[in-house]
Amino acid sequence: MNSNRIMSKPALSARNFADKISEGNTPQQSSSLDVVILITATILSMIGLIMVYSVTLHTGFAYLNGQILRICIGLCAMVIASIIPYKYYRGRVKDILLIGTIILLILTLTIGRKVAIARRWALFFQPAEIAKYTVIVWLCGYFANLREKQSSSVTKSKKLNNFPFLPLFVVGIIVMLLLLQPAVGTSAILALSTLLIFYISGVKLKYLFLIAAIGITIFSLSIVTIPYAKKRFNEFRNGTTYQQMQSKIAIGSGGVLGKGLGEGKQKFNFLPKLHTDFIFSAIGEEFGFIGSCVVLILFFILLSRGLKVGIESNNDFGLLLASGITILVFEYFLVHLGVALSILPTTGQPLPFISYGGSALVTNLYAIGIILNISKFRRSKIDKNSNYNRWYRRAYFPRSRSW
Repeated sequence: MNSNRIMSKPALSARNFADKISEGNTPQQSSSLDVVILITATILSMIGLIMVYSVTLHTGFAYLNGQILRICIGLCAMVIASIIPYKYYRGRVKDILLIGTIILLILTLTIGRKVAIARRWALFFQPAEIAKYTVIVWLCGYFANLREKQSSSVTKSKKLNNFPFLPLFVVGIIVMLLLLQPAVGTSAILALSTLLIFYISGVKLKYLFLIAAIGITIFSLSIVTIPYAKKRFNEFRNGTTYQQMQSKIAIGSGGVLGKGLGEGKQKFNFLPKLHTDFIFSAIGEEFGFIGSCVVLILFFILLSRGLKVGIESNNDFGLLLASGITILVFEYFLVHLGVALSILPTTGQPLPFISYGGSALVTNLYAIGIILNISKFRRSKIDKNSNYNRWYRRAYFPRSRSW
């Protein structure tokens, strides 16, 4: 009997130690980062460089040179982000980033450069591209810190079961500032991404339905009150959107194997903004169904590997941050694809890593660098009964508390 007592203490101690590791109290760095994510992001960027070259060569080398410079800056940003320990974003840094982002968005609305009907540029970049990841980082840090406080509390506070007023307030401010630019597409994608983070974090389903209803109401009013958004929606509903009609022509004319690199015709002013908003259409035209499938597969690889990094992360913050970034990038891909196929109204969203641009490309590659850094801190063994191995069951809250 005494022997049983003696044996039970080490077992209990070992179990507690394992729990602490899973909570991230004693992070241990693995030997290397996720090479698959690194290679996939790099390949997508190279595909983007090739496509920008193909659809803009008839205008000169300005776009190609600009894209080369942006990719170099983005890859450097990815390397830097992969070196910086992701845990530093969890503390005061996340608050500083959030405050700085809000200031940038306000300055954009007041003194920013206006292009067409929107005011989205501050100097040489778009703060909205920074804002989408700043919000993700802040939310992940907030929920991770809240979870840690609850798990360490003797009274086991049910604070996490309360309505998420502060996170919703923060997201609401960012979304409203984006809508004022106006940037309806970006704000809608960001809102959906944050709602998914709320879900993964374990916010009660009845609260999620309420938040979703509020969001749908706000965006419905935005479509009705913002002239350009109303115009785009009506054209989409009536099937008269010129860009999407040309996009379907481009994709359909590509057939199975495509017309070949540089042989596309839509770039000759038939399809506006082919190198940014409709670059997937150019891929379909020049590389056909096969080339389009290759791009789809690469993004699905990025999705699966990014979620895998989150699941294997040794703490709550890594789980949420890797999942949140991966979901956001994949949502942008789905929206761009949906617009090119006339499934969604035109939103002006670039295809991550591929479309021409600086702000989106650099921030996306920096975000990939964060995921790469998270991949360095993974648990060596995944417990089959662990919440981390049940990402789809929501890691933070027990299922009995989901209502």
